[in-house]
Amino acid sequence: MTRFIRFRRSMETITVTQPVPDISGNAFLPPVALVPFRQDSHDSAHPVVTEGTRVKEGQLIARGTAPATSRIHAPVPGMIRSFKKISCPDGGTSTAAEILLSGSFDILGRKEENFSWKTSPESEIIRILEDKGVVSTFEEPVPLVELIRDAKKQKKPVILVRLFDLDPTCQLDSILFKEFPDKVVEGAALIAKALNIRSLYFVTDQDLDTGAITRAAEPMEAVILKTDTRYPSGNRKQLVKILPEAEQNRPGIFLDPSTAITAYEAVVHNKPVVYRYVFVSGPAVARTSILKVRIGTTLAALIQESGGFTSPPSRIITNGLITGTAVQDLSTPITKTTKSVHIMDKESCPDYTVHDCIHCGRCLQVCPVYIDPMELVEVIKNKKIRQKHIRSIESCQHCGCCTMVCPSRIPLHHILKNAREAGFREEDK
Repeated sequence: MTRFIRFRRSMETITVTQPVPDISGNAFLPPVALVPFRQDSHDSAHPVVTEGTRVKEGQLIARGTAPATSRIHAPVPGMIRSFKKISCPDGGTSTAAEILLSGSFDILGRKEENFSWKTSPESEIIRILEDKGVVSTFEEPVPLVELIRDAKKQKKPVILVRLFDLDPTCQLDSILFKEFPDKVVEGAALIAKALNIRSLYFVTDQDLDTGAITRAAEPMEAVILKTDTRYPSGNRKQLVKILPEAEQNRPGIFLDPSTAITAYEAVVHNKPVVYRYVFVSGPAVARTSILKVRIGTTLAALIQESGGFTSPPSRIITNGLITGTAVQDLSTPITKTTKSVHIMDKESCPDYTVHDCIHCGRCLQVCPVYIDPMELVEVIKNKKIRQKHIRSIESCQHCGCCTMVCPSRIPLHHILKNAREAGFREEDK
């Protein structure tokens, strides 16, 4: 299937060829699971088990000293052989528990529980979401309960569910909503219950059966909004603009289908976060599929299950071709925040060299927030940041449009994102 992605500004279009994937069910259980203790944007959780400990499936193995850090559970039963430092799909590193698979399962194959959240107090829903380690993957990964508690401090918060992908090359969220619409809507509804609000906004870029969404959201009220298909259209700043004017300045929680389904499984079926749906695609892999993958499964095992390499890979990219991260190590594990893995060959993603800026202005022409990415990169490089530059860097949406069109192959949005995450100040004149 060939898809054409039109940028929000300019006439620039990128073409992506991707086969239509099948929901392939459960991936093979990993004989060795590498479970990182850092699986959100906060500091690492601390282990509550030791090397040599036998753990059950779903057992708590790490928790944060601060309330904001998500809890980590054993995705498989077995013995913790060691704690080791590993590479993560987001490009960082973390200490991980190396679990050797053995023993019986306490969740897999058992009859699912069905918790009646509609008659439960708000505090119980929040407790379960925290206990099960649910992480929001709408943009930056943060514990869902952190967002809920912050929203409860505000007056009349809003819940908005984006039913498509932030990065359109990722595809996972769009497909999950298509395959499991009732789980997505009910997961969002129980989060609304935790906030004691009665209405939810669902944003789509396609024509939908609005009646089905309304019925699945009961007893909450569902409001369906539509945006266009130009990129970017799924980040927080873009979505706020299509809310009713009275709602645009209200605090809120923004959700994606991946988070809503995880919340549904945690609350309704009493399951800790021990697996992820992952979209596996790319010209260098034999089979395109969406697999239900245990956290801690390595990229090597995931690629092997997808038929292996059809040609030598040039790059392996997680979470989308536009805004994703290139991964070098095949022993990198799947985490709570992994959505997609694209395995590219040398024809579709050849080696390249970064050249000096030729001042063509294409990055400025495509930027949806009207900043000058190359100017900002230059002031960061030369340490000549002024207050006006700080405001521009903070307004960057990290959509990657500038990088996609740059003929010099300068990773503009990555440089801006790294500068923002590292922290910056106005340089001395």
